Order: sequence, then C-alpha cells, then structure tokens
Amino acid sequence: MDTTDSYDMNLLRTFVVVYETRSVTQAAHVLYLSQPSVSYALGKLRKLFADPLFLRSRAGLEPTPVAESLYPRMIQAIQLMDSVVQSATEFRAAETTRTFRLMMTDLALMALFSFVVKAIQEQAPLAKIEVTLLDVAQLEDQLRRNEIDGAIAVPSFSPDVVVRDHLMDMPYVGVCAASHPRLSAAPTVPELAVEQRVVVSGALGHQHVEQTLGRLPGDHESSIALPNYSVVDETIAATESYCVVPLFLGDMFVKRSPVRKFILPFTLEPGHVGLHTLRRVAPSPSVEWLREIITEALTAYPYPQHIEDYDNSWFTS
Repeated sequence: MDTTDSYDMNLLRTFVVVYETRSVTQAAHVLYLSQPSVSYALGKLRKLFADPLFLRSRAGLEPTPVAESLYPRMIQAIQLMDSVVQSATEFRAAETTRTFRLMMTDLALMALFSFVVKAIQEQAPLAKIEVTLLDVAQLEDQLRRNEIDGAIAVPSFSPDVVVRDHLMDMPYVGVCAASHPRLSAAPTVPELAVEQRVVVSGALGHQHVEQTLGRLPGDHESSIALPNYSVVDETIAATESYCVVPLFLGDMFVKRSPVRKFILPFTLEPGHVGLHTLRRVAPSPSVEWLREIITEALTAYPYPQHIEDYDNSWFTS
C-alpha cells in the first residue's frame, strides 16, 4: 500500500458511496461530483490498495473481496472523523442555521410532526427542517451518508448501524362506514372474514398487520389496495369494506368522515414507533440535541405511550 499522503477523506467517502450505490453515475449524483471525478478517485483507490475494488456485472459494480473487507472500516473511519469535527464545536440551538433532515411516513407527519416542528422552532428559531417520506430500504444508507439526521418509523433496523429511541406504542383499530349493516362494535373473526377489506401499502412499515391477518382462519384477502392512508376514510364510507388502521388515524377519520371504529377480535402487536439515528463512534452534538428535543416534544402527544395504559374505551366510537 502507498503512504498516507496518497489519500484523503474524500477518497474514502467516494469508495463508500460507490460501494453502496454500485454505480459511478449514482455515486457522482450523491456526492455532487462529475462522473470523471468519481472515476479518477476510484483509480487512485485501486492503485492505493493494489486491487480493482469493483468489477462490472449486469447488476452494476460488484465489490471484490478486498472492497468487502474495507467497507466496514471505511464507514467507521468516516463516522469517527465526522464526529470529532462536529464535537469540536459546541452546538448552540438558539444560533444554529443548520438544516435538520428527517424521514417520516405520511402517518407520522399527520400525527406527530406538529409537536416536533413546534419544539424545534421554539429552541432553534433559525434552523431549517426538511422532511422526506420514509424509504425503509434506503434509511440506513442515508443515515450513513448524513443525508438524513433521523427517522420516525415503526420498523426496526440494524442495531450496529442505528440507535433507536422508543417514542410510543401505536395500537390498531378497525374502521368501517358508520352505516355498515353487519359489523358491530366488536365483530368476531368469522364476521370479518366475509367482509371486503382495504389494505394499505406495506412499505409504510405495517407489514405485521397483514401477517397477523394471514394467520387467522377464513378468507382475509384484501379487495381494495391503496398506496397510503389519505383516502381510506372516504373509501370505507363509500363502500361496505373495513380497514385496520392506527388508533389515532381512526380517531381522525371519525372526526372528518361518516365512519366508526370497532374493536379488533384478535391480538395485534402494536406498532412500536421509534426515533432512529446513526450510531456514531463519538456523538454528534446537533443530533443528540435533536434526539432530546423530539423525545421530549412527543411526551405531549395526547395518547398513552405504552400499550398497557389503553383500555377498550379507546377503540370504539
């Protein structure tokens, strides 16, 4: 290997992004560099490690065994240097003009974002906030690349990569049209099995709902599939179908549409909502502040934080 004068942190970042994207073109886009600049950096890295590092295939660039062994150490080195630089400067919330980048589902935006943004703006009035919709497949990579600071979501991620702060348990409830002729406030499993059901995309992190329904006796196949929850209430109000939704959303639907809630006749694990941030060798002062602000702000959320604090009165209209 060449001397340490032959590399800098930008080369390490280039390696990591090429490894994660498997593409010089996509890496250039992520790094805001030209493709020739990324190719030049790869050339220096190949010379430095005396290895091709990436080989072309139909699926894109495939890492060599040397690249596979380098990747986790490169990630650790970048995180360490980023943390050292960030911790060298005291974070002052009242003065920061930093942009905080969060990833959330449409549900989290509807239910929780107002609490989060209010708390951030009260203590960091000059800060900016950007929110993107949850992408479960990209979350860990975007945290590693510092493209987002945190995500509020139900799914769990690798504890080696992500720090998870529990925010709340989110129970589920059934919803149907207020005039539904057959479903009572507490229907049975066989009664639900013969009804039409609306299902919402599993990409939002609620796959366990479908998994639970799939284990029940009877036919619980969905008849209507939607990409998100935005028109669920209008859909069930116009049909004799039902949907399983988070409790707060059921309450929201009851207020704005002619629908009602009912108790589910089976045990369904609540959604465990968490705040996900990058696990760092040395903490980032600004991200640690953000963690504290979000967890504290959501203590004002008007629902119990733990599932054992709910009773049946929460689940009927």
